[in-house]
Amino acid sequence: MSKSLQAGRRAGKGQSRHYLLRLFIAGNGQNSQTALANLRGLCREYLNGRCTIETIDVVKDFEAAVRDNILVTPALILVDPRPRVMVLGNLSDLPKVLAALRLSGTES
Repeated sequence: MSKSLQAGRRAGKGQSRHYLLRLFIAGNGQNSQTALANLRGLCREYLNGRCTIETIDVVKDFEAAVRDNILVTPALILVDPRPRVMVLGNLSDLPKVLAALRLSGTES
């Protein structure tokens, strides 16, 4: 089952790209909850309301994981803007996550 969180509608300084992020978690495990909290914080600080987070619990919706070729959780997919990127783990290494999402060097 997926839940979406629309993080406001304000655009950053000249930045209008909207990010669609899909986070795969497994139940209420510590790593899953840490990944979700880290992603929400990242979106608040770096995307300035320009993102949608889809959270998919693979325990409840295994077919979604199969469709996106998810073998481990937590796993984050940058769906849009393309190209598509996957980041594994609880997203605690912020510099690496920002670089993977092509957000390093942007507004904070």
